[in-house]
Amino acid sequence: MKIKSADFVMSNSSVESCPSDPIPEYAFIGRSNVGKSSLINMLTERKSLAKTSGRPGKTQLINHFRINDNWFLVDLPGYGYARVSKKEKKT
Repeated sequence: MKIKSADFVMSNSSVESCPSDPIPEYAFIGRSNVGKSSLINMLTERKSLAKTSGRPGKTQLINHFRINDNWFLVDLPGYGYARVSKKEKKT
């Protein structure tokens, strides 16, 4: 499949706030700093569609990207060794 268009749709912290469009979603889940955002950028052939960083835990929200106007790629927050404050860990 050729990806002709890839657009950022939204970021949110709650599953209830995700887009309600009745189209398929393909989500990437895994440890922090494993390359989920980089994989999305490679698949869409866009260098900065999904934000990347050398610091673990950069993706802290659920990010939706509409692909070819008929499905979503979803970049989920990583789990594991991300550096966050004690206050953020409690929420």
